[in-house]
Amino acid sequence: MTLTETRPEAESVAAGDDVRPATQSSAPQWTPPTGLARILSTGDHLTIGQMYVVFSLLLSGLALALGMLIGIEQADIDGGFGVFSNANELFQMFGLYRTTLILCGLVPLFLGLATVVIPRQLGASSVAFPRAAAAAFWTWLVGAIAHIAATFSYGGLGSFEADAARGQSVELTVLSLGMIGLGLLVGSGVVFATLVTQRPAGMDLLQVPAFSWSMLVATGVWLFSLPVLLANLVVSWVDMRGADALRFGGGDAPFEMVAWAFDAPQVYAWTIPLLGIVAEVFTSAHRSSPKMFEPMAFIVGAFGFLSFGAWVQSFFDSADPLANDAHVVTSEVLFTAFSLAVALMVVAYGGWLAFNAYSAGQRPQITPQFALVVVSGALLTAAAAAGVLRVAEPALGVLREADGDIWRGFFDAMDDLEGSSLVTGMMNFAVLGGLLAAVAGLFHWAPRLLGRRLNAPLGFLSVLPLAGGSILVGATDALSGFFDQPARPYHTGRIGDIDALGFVEALNVIGLIGYIAVLGGLALVALNVTRSLTLPASTETDQGEDA
Repeated sequence: MTLTETRPEAESVAAGDDVRPATQSSAPQWTPPTGLARILSTGDHLTIGQMYVVFSLLLSGLALALGMLIGIEQADIDGGFGVFSNANELFQMFGLYRTTLILCGLVPLFLGLATVVIPRQLGASSVAFPRAAAAAFWTWLVGAIAHIAATFSYGGLGSFEADAARGQSVELTVLSLGMIGLGLLVGSGVVFATLVTQRPAGMDLLQVPAFSWSMLVATGVWLFSLPVLLANLVVSWVDMRGADALRFGGGDAPFEMVAWAFDAPQVYAWTIPLLGIVAEVFTSAHRSSPKMFEPMAFIVGAFGFLSFGAWVQSFFDSADPLANDAHVVTSEVLFTAFSLAVALMVVAYGGWLAFNAYSAGQRPQITPQFALVVVSGALLTAAAAAGVLRVAEPALGVLREADGDIWRGFFDAMDDLEGSSLVTGMMNFAVLGGLLAAVAGLFHWAPRLLGRRLNAPLGFLSVLPLAGGSILVGATDALSGFFDQPARPYHTGRIGDIDALGFVEALNVIGLIGYIAVLGGLALVALNVTRSLTLPASTETDQGEDA
């Protein structure tokens, strides 16, 4: 048969006839799922990142609403319980505020940005393990929903009531927090593996963009921190499941076992990506590329090393902190040194930004994201300053030894800051600063993440409540600490120790206004994101987004 001849079977196929043997069956063609099925089964890093962003913004709003309720309670400290019926309910919401704001809001928001942006910055087609990224997201989301539901079902991370921490709702709270930690651990591993394995030939780690470098440092620290958090939760859960609760699963022990994750220095670890976002947005606004990248990379790496806080677990302090040989981790030399060194790294990073602004030789382009990163950097600086004040007494105690008569009054005041609301102010400064930086990154990389730019006028409208509210929330807590307001509002027995009670209550009212403002600003951001997702995709690119 020549090349020009046509076989009868081919003619039949061309005519649409089925000439296959009757014993064979045609294989069904695969069609990609659509709608909800596509979302549930997706391994597309862009879709996963979008889902991270949407749900983490929603859960951040819930956390701020809880903070607002706690603020209402603190606006009338000595007037009994108004919003909550007793101290135990206040304790449950106190713990849920922290877990939701950090582990359900801030960290997954950073992971969502990284899941979308880092492959683009590396020139990769996707993340290293897209199915693992999807599994991490769903594990985190299911855990977050279960954690919130269990806490509102009179669960929470323990209870003041006798044997109440052994209830099923408390067990579910601990288990669901473990799911959250597991999801974040796998998600961090995916981002870390992407940065290590998906770089093109010839690109070393010191050539990746600033945000990618900060995520490499952040996920490296998280990969060491989250397993410790999970181990604490396992110990608490196993103890609660035993015949008798020993020490780890009774009372408020489950919260105390994980409280280190919301205190210095670990609270800084959750905000490490802030440094990368600030660097990229700041230099992009000055229409320049980062100068002296290696010193900046060292500063971010040192900040990450110093922020690892799994070793600062006050739950294992001595039973009698007043004993001469007592072990109180927050009074140890290492804790003091780390707090001072973190502040030094923040100052050094500010100097690097100032050098880049001077080198650019031109005024920055004012955008919503530029305004947000300026405020977020200021909030991180305020958090570091609060951390220094917290350790001022042990750090400068040599002056007391030199002349106790001169320094006695000063150091007595410093002693009181250790357990005061200054600690809460430090956490709020750092976490809300990270949240503002994440929102700035959302504006900066919106064309890649959402398909089009976010609305700039609506963005500027959200900057004022976000920035002003965050400053009010952190500053009022920090200032109230100088008047002996306790760090934990459910410690009602310490209310009588507060100096100038009326003034402190007035500060708490201002802090409440701050929570309302931040919640309103976040709602405007959510509206902006929703508007972008519902409009047709655009081909526009953001200036400097791949820098």
